[in-house]
Amino acid sequence: MHHLRAKPALMALLLLSVTIVFAACNAGEDSGNNGDFVINIYTGADEVGVQSISFDELVANEDRPILLNFWAGNCPPCRAEMPTLEATWREYRDQVLFVGVDIGPYVGLGSYREGKSLAEEFGITYVTGNTDNRSVVPEWQVASMPSTFLLNSDGRIHNTIIGAISLSRLSQEVRGLIAANAR
Repeated sequence: MHHLRAKPALMALLLLSVTIVFAACNAGEDSGNNGDFVINIYTGADEVGVQSISFDELVANEDRPILLNFWAGNCPPCRAEMPTLEATWREYRDQVLFVGVDIGPYVGLGSYREGKSLAEEFGITYVTGNTDNRSVVPEWQVASMPSTFLLNSDGRIHNTIIGAISLSRLSQEVRGLIAANAR
């Protein structure tokens, strides 16, 4: 008799578990980006007109597709990639907005002070800054540094690049993003 009473409770628990897993797997699938966060700008404030802005607001007010790059001040591949990003930004700035987000403190690769100094050292002119929202790492599924997301003008992910990227490949990826958004 005890087994018969336990079955409805077990079935309800199993159904609830499946529902939660299904909802988690599909969360954000149609919503565009993975999670909102505020960017506290180091460089490029003139591009967005403010010193601090939520990423969702930035996407909503931007007609261009966006290259979103997560980096850290003490990340050697991030340092190596910054001149490539800057050169590509200078070439395509009228067609794609570049945004760099320093998450060094959340991944154990530097402080915000070190990140800001690095952006200044390389003469970065695209929008770059930090966020106080440590949940960007799991929400955007940043598993490696640097991580770059190419976003369509509606905020949906077009492509993801994990690790540092060469100038020729980045130019090719940006041209592909521009073409996809011209349709």
